[in-house]
Amino acid sequence: MTQRRRSNYNHRSPQYTRIPIIPGILYLNLSRSGVSLSFGKSGVGRATVSKSGVRLNKSIGGFSIGKSFSFGKLGKLLGGKSKRDE
Repeated sequence: MTQRRRSNYNHRSPQYTRIPIIPGILYLNLSRSGVSLSFGKSGVGRATVSKSGVRLNKSIGGFSIGKSFSFGKLGKLLGGKSKRDE
């Protein structure tokens, strides 16, 4: 009997392009939904600013434990639309 190799169907290639401005700290992200700016180190925490708002991410490396906070009202002040407006 031959064994079948398991495929990971959840793995997707990135849907954005990350351009380092200051490597390891500041990045410009280009995606279908628009342009965003992310800053911070992955071990400490990362903030992403886009037209839809500000997102703060904090994770513990190697443990798949993380927490994300979104602030949509700040994005509205920056000229973005909320999901309710669409």
